[in-house]
This record gives sequence, structure tokens and C-alpha cells, in this order.
Amino acid sequence: MVVQLLLRKKAGSLSDSEWGDFLRTVDHVDDLKKDSTKGGLAHDRWQDVHLMSQAAHRYSGTTESLVLVQSMVARCLVNSMTVTDATGSTLGSCLSTSAALLNHSCSPNCIFIFSGASLSIRSLQSIPAGGELTISYTDITTPSHRRQLDLSSMYYFNCACEYCTKKLTCGLPDVPTALRNGLSSAKIVDLEAEGERLQALAGDATPADKIQLLDQAMKLFVTYKDIYPVWRHPWPSIRDEMRLLQWNLDHWSIATVHALKAYLFIDPKLYPNPWHPIRIQRVFVLSKLIHELQYQMFASPDENGDRVEGKLKEYNINWLSVNKGLEEEIEAAIPKAFGTESSFAEEYRRLPKSESSEKYGLRMDWLGERAKLERAAREIVD
Repeated sequence: MVVQLLLRKKAGSLSDSEWGDFLRTVDHVDDLKKDSTKGGLAHDRWQDVHLMSQAAHRYSGTTESLVLVQSMVARCLVNSMTVTDATGSTLGSCLSTSAALLNHSCSPNCIFIFSGASLSIRSLQSIPAGGELTISYTDITTPSHRRQLDLSSMYYFNCACEYCTKKLTCGLPDVPTALRNGLSSAKIVDLEAEGERLQALAGDATPADKIQLLDQAMKLFVTYKDIYPVWRHPWPSIRDEMRLLQWNLDHWSIATVHALKAYLFIDPKLYPNPWHPIRIQRVFVLSKLIHELQYQMFASPDENGDRVEGKLKEYNINWLSVNKGLEEEIEAAIPKAFGTESSFAEEYRRLPKSESSEKYGLRMDWLGERAKLERAAREIVD
């Protein structure tokens, strides 16, 4: 990104207004340099900026000073946003000088949505005329102490919003009463840290080792499942990684049950707005999994999916009705969540849709099927 900016500036294709807008974004260079004396990750961040600046300076052939290039690299690191596709998977990063002006909130009223190469800001609630538009700079599903750490170390400010002051996560207590009464604060911190450690180790592991590490991390919280909420950090993100891994390995049944667990018991807590884009992306993923599961259900099961496939069949779930209900949920949410002309809407329209179950003599009963799904999600996996 920095090399591209330098090359455009050198070629004269970067207008004065574009360059001025870029220079008006914050760089936190002084803060980064100050942190570099502390050692550890803070020291590494400035070293990364310095090394990337040297590389960009050399490869671009710019005549600008290295100090300016360091400032440019820092601005890109601080102000860039993650680009995602229709399923929420990461594609890369981008920088919008206009979007970078928005302030942070742990209860944001807006969210960024990417549609191809276009960036839009979608409101998550009614905003009065003249009201401030806010986004989240960090993962709002993590407890307030983690958000505070991320914001202070990455953006150099301490958040004093209502959610941080009252120690809330997505409007829920950071530490629910049952958890607070059942475990000491030190034990809760240790559980979080060990789960995150195993999750980090899984990142570079082979698929077989990754399954083992993620399963080990999941079991930490299963031990305390009666008091440790299924939606509390880091359990949901560990489950997401397990679901994605099982999907990539074509273990459709296991991946589907993990996605069902999130759909029924996690996402409504973390994203209470029924048309929140992240929540709808995850419904979309679940629908795609169920489409594949319907084709695979009666095929020769793979070694890891055999037990789960067998258990799923015991619930006699009408998957046609289930997917029809999910598709109706997605279609109703698209106008508010993404817009009818968005890339998400286009990708959704391209996918084959479920036929009506009545065509096969099966009565459409979404509520009845949902009850079966809840039983399956509770009983098959923790």
C-alpha cells in the first residue's frame, strides 16, 4: 500500500487533495517510538515499521525522506481496515481517509461493509439527524479489559464508554453472576489465557494437530459449561476456528453442528440486532453448510463425521424446511444489512435455493424444526 502511494506520488497521479487527506490521518509515530523502549511486542511494532519503511523506500525509488516513509507506514497500520468477502473471510486490507475519521465505540451504531472494491458504512440502528457515526476499532465481543488493552496498545487511548465503565460486552456483563460466583477472578483470567494460548498454537499447526489443539482448548470451557457462557470470549472464536477447519476438511456434519451452535446460542447474544451484517454472514455460512450436508448426509461418511452424521439422523430433521427458513431470514435482512445491490446480495442470488418441502410431502414447520436443531446443537457438541 505504501509503495503504491509512493509510486503514484512520484508519477504525479496522486492529487494534492488525496495526499493532504492521507497526511491528516494520525500516525502515532511518537507513541510507537516511546513504546519501543519498553521491549516486547511494543518494541517489535516499531521495528516492523522501521523495516517496512526501509523496504518501501528502496523498492519505490522515492526521493522522499525515510522519516516521511516511516510516517506513511505507521498511518497505514493505524488506519487500515480489513477487507472481507460475503462469508466474512479476510481478503486483505484497505485505507479510506474518510472512514478513518470515524471515532470508536464499544457499542457502535455503524459498521463497514465491503462490496467488491467499494466500502460502505451501514447503520446498525436509528441515528438522529446530526448524531455521531461510530464504529469499533477492536473486537467488541471480547471483555472490556481486553478491549481496553487493544485500544491502548494499538490506538493509544483509554475508552471511557458506558460499556467499558460498566464492564459490559455486547450489553452483557463481562463476568456473569454464575461465573463470578463459581470461579475466582484469577481462575477466569487463567482460563482465558490458556484458551488463547492453545488457539495461537493451533494457528501454525498441521490440520491433525490443529484439531487436537482446538479440541483441547474447547474442553477447558466445557469443564465449566454450567457457569461459563458459551458466548463468552474466547470460546466462540475457538469454535469458529474449529468450524472452519472441519469445513475445509470436508467434515460437513461436524462443521454444521458447530455453526448451528453459534446460530442458536451465541450470535443472538453477541449480535442482538437480527439483521446485523456479521450475524447474517454467519447465517449464510450455515445455509451453505446445510446445502452441502444434504448432499453428503447419505454418502459414505468420513472418519471424523461418522458419529456426528449418525446422531444428526436420529433427530429426523427436515433440512429442506430448515434451509428454507434460513434463506427467508437472509432475504429479509439483506436490504438493511448490505443493500440489495451489494456483492453479498449478488452472491446470495447466485446460489441454488431450497425447494419447498411441501413438494416432497413434508410439512413446512420452521418452529418445530428449530426445536430439533436446538436439541441437536446442545446434545451433539459442547
